[in-house]
Amino acid sequence: MRTTQLRAFDAVARLGGFSRAAGQLALTQPAVTIQVRSLEQDYGVKLFNRRGGVVALTAAGRGLFERTRELFRAEDLIRDYLDQSQSLKTGEVRLAADGPRLAMALIAAFRSQYPGVYLSVALANSAGVWRDLREGRADVGVVANPPNDPRVHVVQLGVRGLEVVLPAGHALAGHKILSLKQLAGQPVIFREAQSNTQKSLERALKRQSVAVDEVMRLASREGLVEAVAADLGIGFVFADEVSANGRVRVVPLRGLEAENRDTVACLNSQKTRNTVAAFLRVAERWRQDPGPPAKQ
Repeated sequence: MRTTQLRAFDAVARLGGFSRAAGQLALTQPAVTIQVRSLEQDYGVKLFNRRGGVVALTAAGRGLFERTRELFRAEDLIRDYLDQSQSLKTGEVRLAADGPRLAMALIAAFRSQYPGVYLSVALANSAGVWRDLREGRADVGVVANPPNDPRVHVVQLGVRGLEVVLPAGHALAGHKILSLKQLAGQPVIFREAQSNTQKSLERALKRQSVAVDEVMRLASREGLVEAVAADLGIGFVFADEVSANGRVRVVPLRGLEAENRDTVACLNSQKTRNTVAAFLRVAERWRQDPGPPAKQ
């Protein structure tokens, strides 16, 4: 068993494909394939099911992946120590976030204190962020409403309620606050099923027995705002996610139990890493004094 074999296997498992793993490892795809195949042959196990260019972990592969994640997380801790990132003059944080606004506010606070630490950011919905965090593709997740998991350390940041996004010329755009019942029958642009916004909206509509007219589904908040601005319907977001402008108005909703619980999360095994611990400390301070929201 060689470290190169384990590293190739771990990259394929994390990234979901041989070509993506090759790109991250700066190797050719055949070289990665050879490493994984050699590992399978050396130990007489099948680690991946391969069908039509899609790879999926077998039961043996899932067990090995849990162990390689532990191995390479330990390597990250050692690297932190050896590159003297205790001083936080260097280092890296891989961040996954389910929305740019809160993430950029936290990044700005972090960068002001640790300008030498490099941050890479991946945006996804909350399910995607949670998956990246659990599977080791992200060191820190800025994610709303995370599930309870004893393997994950969570810092609570705050809660936000639902707001409605209306075209600027909409008959209700001049209201300072609206109820969900006032929006009954309106054409609505929904988010994807895994979106926290969509889940909260559907629960609220059901609780209040309000029917709306779904006209389309969009997989991004930015797409939803553009569709509303084009007068294709109204949409819903959580507070502070979208700013009013000349094309759309954002109005709070009253009488709802729907809330977005914002958090910063990391695996328990990572929370003592110097760079990760520093990000958590910044998040704790930001929670106490968030200041103005980041501009979009």
